[in-house]
Amino acid sequence: MANGGMVVAAVDAAAASAAEAAGAVRVELIDGGEWNALIGAEAPADRAPLRELAAFGRFEGKSLQFLPWLRGDGRRGLLVGREPRGSATAALRSAMAAAVQAVADGGHVVVAVPRTMAADAPQQAAAVTALAEGALLSLERTRRSGKPEPSRAKPSVSIESTLSPDVAAAAVRRGAAMAAGVLRARDLVNAPAEELGPSELAEAARAAALRCGAEVEVLHGDAVAARGFRMVAAVGRASAKPPTVTLVRRGVSPRIALIGKGVTFDSGGLDLKPADAMELMRKDMGGAAAVIGALEVMAALQLDLPFVAAIPAAENMVGPDAFRPGDVLRAYDGTTVEIGNTDAEGRLLLADALSWAREQGAERLVDYATLTGAARVALGPDLPAHFCSDETLASALEACARAGDEPVWRLPLWDGYEKSLDTPFADVSHTGSEKRAGAITAALFLRRFTGGLPWAHVDLYAWEDRGRPETPRGGNGMGVRTLAALVERLAAGG
Repeated sequence: MANGGMVVAAVDAAAASAAEAAGAVRVELIDGGEWNALIGAEAPADRAPLRELAAFGRFEGKSLQFLPWLRGDGRRGLLVGREPRGSATAALRSAMAAAVQAVADGGHVVVAVPRTMAADAPQQAAAVTALAEGALLSLERTRRSGKPEPSRAKPSVSIESTLSPDVAAAAVRRGAAMAAGVLRARDLVNAPAEELGPSELAEAARAAALRCGAEVEVLHGDAVAARGFRMVAAVGRASAKPPTVTLVRRGVSPRIALIGKGVTFDSGGLDLKPADAMELMRKDMGGAAAVIGALEVMAALQLDLPFVAAIPAAENMVGPDAFRPGDVLRAYDGTTVEIGNTDAEGRLLLADALSWAREQGAERLVDYATLTGAARVALGPDLPAHFCSDETLASALEACARAGDEPVWRLPLWDGYEKSLDTPFADVSHTGSEKRAGAITAALFLRRFTGGLPWAHVDLYAWEDRGRPETPRGGNGMGVRTLAALVERLAAGG
């Protein structure tokens, strides 16, 4: 399958051997235990040169260590250490990306599913998907605005497995779809706010939804408030770039609503952020990017499920018409909301969108948002907080997140903190009087707009600070695999 110029194919042992004979590099992704078995006392005598080479290069099979070698029959090999702890598929994805990046331009890579993952067919299929993803994600580099990317001949990749051809090909297709969705989300997050405002985000959402076969309506400017999205309009009214709301619907009786926060830049409004907190605020539409990426995956996999989606988008800026602390806004469902802090704008967008989705008859609601610093303080950048009002939905979301190597950690909807949202001036305060437990009080505010429906809220960071082979610094596309897998599960009757 071609994706981003790279060809990734599932092959059997005979085809893999033929590719090696033609000059392909045999890549083996091993952990420390497998490495010791490979060169240990019981290993064949022809492994002696490999032992010597490893000793010279201090190769021990540690995570992302490399060892190129020439096998006894003259064929080329590359050993790459994979992480022995944590998720096996995450380790494969990262090691595969590193291996492909190490191969010369235009080379051909042959890789087999590790023996430890080959005995069980579903596990082997998951491994093939992860390998395909890793190979395709390896090509990404952090975007450099205005500069052409250096040209590079793309390598080709053959993934060897013992699965039936149809099952193996389907696993590769799934990996390619997931990788494309993740890359789309990353590209949106990485785009500077001067290039990607609410209108551009809405166009990206519209295009992805149309590929899903859905009906799309995009509200711009004055139409946002006129259709009842008054809090979205209030957040965006100080910006020269008018707010938008993208409304997506496919089929009747939607099984799920997907909602993503689309703040394309967040200055904090009148409650202005300090400079260092504002620097990454291009990523404040990471929730919307996750939903758009998931729509791309749903289109590629042709998932057949009635659904709705909403992408409320705005810039939260400072200007003569900026909304103020103490203002009372009327939400989509008529609830009056007192503004406590203009830098807590994302929950206002989500509240309007949740109310709309409930009105559309969605059976369950899921929102993704870069919502609170409190969640990052509690759980760090790699582990999103999630809140859920329904145990069945929580279990499904957590299972999909684990399978996609996007783990989440559930925090409580602690009813005791509800009283902090009380105010004499409106139905609810949007930030409340309690300055602690900020992620929880934000979720409690959102819960008021769900109408008692099964609802999950994921509060994520959406950014990679350090960089890994499969994820360079910048937007990380987190949430795409989870959301797409959740829709996939519902489409299959789950």
